[in-house]
Amino acid sequence: MTKTLTFKNEELAAIGNLLGTLSLKNKASRGRTKLIKLVSAKNDEYIEERKDVLEPFIKKDEAGNSVEGDTPGSVVLIEEKQDEATAAIKEIDEESAVIEFTEYSEKMKALYDAIVDYPTEFSNQDAMAYDLLMDQLEMVFETEKDGEK
Repeated sequence: MTKTLTFKNEELAAIGNLLGTLSLKNKASRGRTKLIKLVSAKNDEYIEERKDVLEPFIKKDEAGNSVEGDTPGSVVLIEEKQDEATAAIKEIDEESAVIEFTEYSEKMKALYDAIVDYPTEFSNQDAMAYDLLMDQLEMVFETEKDGEK
């Protein structure tokens, strides 16, 4: 059976950041490393897709180059198309990112077991990311446990 986790694109960075802060050992740590790689690959796809979708809305100079914004790496959007650009980005942000991890199932189960009663308190973005991650892991591993009964 294929095992997957599903997040919104906009949640990927927070999940990856949370995973990087966890103090884990052995198989759980290896599961975390595999999951970070999978999440990172999905996040890279998402970032690339955002760039592609934004391209028609970016203001260009006389040479056809993107006009840079005030902050490094930012661009200026065409004023008349800002609402359209915002809607396009919102749509991509909310698309599902499906992470297939069947081949790492044992390591992911160890990760789940290690973090289900994680001893550290989470707050703010980490608390929300933990909740999202646990919802997804519980769906996979609790359903699996119910199937064994």
